[in-house]
This record gives sequence, C-alpha cells and structure tokens, in this order.
Amino acid sequence: MTPERRYFARIQFRNRILEANGQRYQDLFIDVMTKRCNGFRPIKPHGTFGDEGNDGHISNCGRYYQVYAPENPKENIINAINKAEKDFKRLKEKWSETALIEEYLFVFNDKFQGAYPKIEHTLAKIKRDNGLKVCEPFLAKDLVNEFMNLNEDDMIAVLGGVIPRTEYLQDIDYAILTEILQYIMDNSESLTINIKLQSPDFDKKIQFNCISKSVDSLLRTGSFQQGTIENYFVKNSNFTRADIRDRLAAIYDKVKNEIMKFKINDIERGDHVFFVILDDIVQNKKRAVQDAAIALMAFFFETCDIFEEPPDE
Repeated sequence: MTPERRYFARIQFRNRILEANGQRYQDLFIDVMTKRCNGFRPIKPHGTFGDEGNDGHISNCGRYYQVYAPENPKENIINAINKAEKDFKRLKEKWSETALIEEYLFVFNDKFQGAYPKIEHTLAKIKRDNGLKVCEPFLAKDLVNEFMNLNEDDMIAVLGGVIPRTEYLQDIDYAILTEILQYIMDNSESLTINIKLQSPDFDKKIQFNCISKSVDSLLRTGSFQQGTIENYFVKNSNFTRADIRDRLAAIYDKVKNEIMKFKINDIERGDHVFFVILDDIVQNKKRAVQDAAIALMAFFFETCDIFEEPPDE
C-alpha cells in the first residue's frame, strides 16, 4: 500500500474513533485486536455476570483489557478512575484462578486528547499494589498504531469500505504535512528562557552542512517549538511521525541529488537546500505557515533525519 493510501486509511480510522462511544468503540477495539493478535480473545458479557472485568485478553502473556469510551472523556475522569479500580477488582476475583494476571490495559477512548494525570496515578497504584508488570492506559493513538499494522485487506474490513486510490486525487501527498503545520500554528509556544537549548552537535551540524548564520537563526528559532511538535506526535500514532519523517527525508534526498548537477558554492549549498525544502513543503506562502514549516524542519534537523550528520571525531 502506498504512503498516500495509508494516510487515507489512518484518517478514515481516526474518524471512526472520534465518532465511537460506548459499545461502538468496544466493538471497534475488538475488531482491530482480533485481526491484529492471533492470541487475543474477546469476552462476551453473559447475563448478570457481565464480562467480569475482562473485555478481552491474551492468556499466554497474562494481558487483560477493559474498555471505557465515554462521549466526553474530559467530563468523565472520575467515572474512568472508578471503572478502572472496580473492573480490576472484579478481574482479580474472577480470573486470577483461570490465568495469571500480569498486565492490565485500561482501554480509554481519550479522542486523542491524551491521558489525564488522575487516571495515570490510579493505574500506577493498581500496578504497585498488585505487583503487575504492566498497568497503563491504552489510548486512541495506541489503537491507531495497532490498526496501521494490519494488512490492507484487514484495514478495509475494519473500515467497511475501500481506501481511496490517490491517483484520482490532488495534493494528497501534502495532506499529512498540512495537518501538522496547522497544529503547530494553533499551539505554538511562547519563546522563553526556560526552553531547552540545542546540544553542541547542533553547531557542528550547521557548520558541516554549510549553513549560513541567517538560516542558522531561522532553524534555532524554529527549534523553540520542539515541545509543540512532540505533543502532536504524542497524541497521534507512530505512523504519523514515521510518515512525516520519511517524507521530509525523501524531499531532502531529492534536493541533495539535484544540487549535485549544478555548480553551487559550498558556502551557499546548505542555504540552497534549506530554501528548496521549505518551498517544497509550504504550499501556502503566508508567514505563519512558513514559520510552522521551519519549526518542523528544525525538529527533524535536530533528530538527524534531514541534512547530513557530521562524522564522529
């Protein structure tokens, strides 16, 4: 499957998660996990016994899942805490003699808002009090990660329809970049002295790639949004980070190979690459969009996914 079709699949599945509450989300979770893990067995509630605190489990590793998917996660934190505690107590009473309980995953549809501290603290206490190896939330982004690891046929089965073919669409290559650029613009942090400065390797990389002081200052200013970009990736699937990284790296490789055909002064080489990449990823030439794009480039510059890494001394 092409990266573009994988992007479409992610967006379609993400929309399913945002629309799903209660039983619909539980059904979606079970559908994905049944296809993803051969050892996963869902538990169907039975009469007054219910599911006994277990919506599904993988018995050979002692992993149990319990699902909670309120319509508004932020307004139901106390209910989430109570459910996590109550369901684990039932799980321990009813299932501990059947199989060893080593991992407890509280499947919480946070609708990509992130886990709330009180839920994290509650699960940490359950883990400590019961000697579990793992006790943590399983969030919407985690379900996206599982979905993105399915094969194409299983993805289509979960979505209940086809994944559009991108040869009939325009500008889809840049849709995922547009998404993160908009997030950066909406959530940019103020520049403060408390923001972490670059490591010494940043200076070495600037010099090695023949980047001028002017472009250096742009990258340094952009790097102050590192926290904003990290927050975006925390709230989204691993596929998102990898896809954006691969796209920027591909653009960089293309630009690098192109400039080899021309006689470009070494002093100008790094700046030329920088501005060609910027022009390539910014379809909207407004200043705010360019600033967001520079922040994104600075992030992947520091993580060594674009521009060359200096050799070890």
